[in-house]
Amino acid sequence: MFVRKAVVAGAFYPASWDETKNYLKSIIEPVKQKIKPKAIIVPHAGYVYSARVAAKAYELIESYDTYIVLGVNHTGLGEEISVFEGEYEMPFGNLKTDSEILNLIVENSPAKKDIYAHLQEHSIEVQLPFIEYISNKPYKIVPIVVGTHNRQKLKELGTAIADAIKSTDKDVLIVVSSDMNHYEDQKTTLKKDTLALDKIINLDEEGLLDVTEHYNISMCGAAPSYACIVSAKLLGSKKASLVAHRTSGEVNMDFNRVVGYASLIVE
Repeated sequence: MFVRKAVVAGAFYPASWDETKNYLKSIIEPVKQKIKPKAIIVPHAGYVYSARVAAKAYELIESYDTYIVLGVNHTGLGEEISVFEGEYEMPFGNLKTDSEILNLIVENSPAKKDIYAHLQEHSIEVQLPFIEYISNKPYKIVPIVVGTHNRQKLKELGTAIADAIKSTDKDVLIVVSSDMNHYEDQKTTLKKDTLALDKIINLDEEGLLDVTEHYNISMCGAAPSYACIVSAKLLGSKKASLVAHRTSGEVNMDFNRVVGYASLIVE
C-alpha cells in the first residue's frame, strides 16, 4: 500500500499535531446545533491566511464516515482526474482511503487511480487536520485531484460521486478545497469573487464556469466545485449558503495583491 507523505506540515500548518490541534481549538467555535450538509467548499491557503474562513464551515458540521475531498492540481503532475488509493501520512497518524466508494467513482467516471497528482499537492492535505479535529468517530477519505475543466468529464465525475454515495449506507461529505480570485487588488477580487459565489449559491455549475472564464476569475477550484454542485443536486441539495468570505489583505494589510477565501455550505 502506497503511503503519501505530508508535504506542507510545518509550512501551511504546524508540523506538531498538538500545536495544530490547539490552534484549531482557538478558531473553531462551539455551535449549539450542528448540521449534515451534502458538501462544503473551503479554502486551502496557509492557515495564517485562510484557516479562520475554513473554520466557519467546519464548526457547523457533524462528523461523517467518509470525506470525499476534491482538490486542485497545482503541480500539473498525474492524471486529469486523479484518485489516490492508499494512505495519507499526517502528523496525527495515517488516514486510510475508502476503497469501496473510491472504486465506484473510478469505475463510473473518467477518474483514474494515480499517485503523482497527489505527491506535492497541498489542497487536499490542508483540509485533513480540520477533518481530524471535528471527527468524533473513525473515518476514511477519498482524495481526488481535479486537473481538467472539461465539462463533460466533470459532469461524469459529479454523477459518479453522487451514485457512489447513494449506493452506501455511510454518511459521506463532499469537501471542495478552493481559494477564490488570485493576486488582484481588494476591490477587483471582491467583485470577481461575488460573481463566482453567486453562481455557487444558486447551484449553477454551468454559470460558475461561464463567469470564471468570461471574467478571468482565477478561482482555482472552479472545476471541482462544478463537479460538487452536480453531485449535490443529484443528492437532493436545494440551496447553498456563504458562511465566511475575506481576503489575504485583511491579514497582511497588502490590499494591492490579494487572494480571496470563502466558505460555503451546500445543503
